[in-house]
Formats: sequence, C-alpha cells, structure tokens
Amino acid sequence: MTEMPSRAQTGPGAPSRASERPVVDPSFTQLFEQHFGFVCRSLQRLGVREADMEDIAQELFLAVHRALPESDRSRPIKPWLFGFAVRYASNYRRLSWHRGRELDDVPVSPKLHDKLAAKRTVLGALEKLDFDKRVVLVMHDLEEFTAPEIAAELGVPLNTVYSRVRLAREAFRGLVPAERTDEKEGAR
Repeated sequence: MTEMPSRAQTGPGAPSRASERPVVDPSFTQLFEQHFGFVCRSLQRLGVREADMEDIAQELFLAVHRALPESDRSRPIKPWLFGFAVRYASNYRRLSWHRGRELDDVPVSPKLHDKLAAKRTVLGALEKLDFDKRVVLVMHDLEEFTAPEIAAELGVPLNTVYSRVRLAREAFRGLVPAERTDEKEGAR
C-alpha cells in the first residue's frame, strides 16, 4: 500500500508525480472540444479523405497546442484554426499517399444514399478547383468568414479575396454535373 505524501513532502523541492504528467491548459481542452467538428469539416472540404480526417485533425491540434501560447488572443479563433487546416490539408494533398483508396462509407438507406451522393458531388467539384480558389470558397461560402477575415488569415489583399471568391464560384458552377443542377431545378 502506498502512502499519500504529507504536505511537507509536497513542497517546491519535493518530487511530484503530477509534474510527470503532461499539463493540458484548460483553455486548450475547451478549444479542442468546441472546434474539433469545425476543423474536421474544414479538412474534409479542403480535400482530406473522411477516413483520414480525424487523424489529421488530431495532428493539427497538436500544432495548435504548441502555437497557442504565442497566438494573438484578440483575433477570432476560427480563421486562425482554418489557417492550420489549410496548411495540413495542403500537406496531406501534396503527400498524395491517400490517392486511389476506395471510400469506405456504405449507404444504408435511399435518403442517406442521396445525401452522400450530394456530398460527393460537392467534394468532387471542390477537388477539381485550384487550391487557392478552393480555400477562399470554403472559407467564404461554407464557413461564412468575412472577406476581411480571410484576407487577414491568408495574408492577401482584400480585393484578391473578392476576386478569388468570384472566380471560384464561377469555376465551381462549371464543375457541378448538369444532372445535379437539373434535379435541383426540377424539385422547385
């Protein structure tokens, strides 16, 4: 049976088992819990396969944990996290070890099948976009960041953001298969 150390044994010079454990800042834990879903969604929209998404997100949050002490706490957190997602998705795509593997989601109902088909259509069109255009389209239209937030996070002029969003939307519309567009119009 082990004894609990007395107060005299727990002073600054005494060995402590608690110091052997990694210290996780409570604000990081809260940040992780609140924004993990956002980061996963962003990674997938930027080209990370669903099967790899959580692993990449966890690696990303390790980098966030290291960078958190030097971060500017006055800036909004979501664009900052999205900046990490852009870098990690870019690295993931560049490595391309994931290419050619089959997707592992199997539809179980017609409604789920339709939802997955729509998701694949959007992700397929996003995949064909130039990465810079894809980033601003996801940030602006899907994650609803403002153009000034995007410009600040990406370090590009505001007019460049507006131009990329306009060009990305045009390119995206051209990449969505005609039958998906026809289905939408027929449903109205």
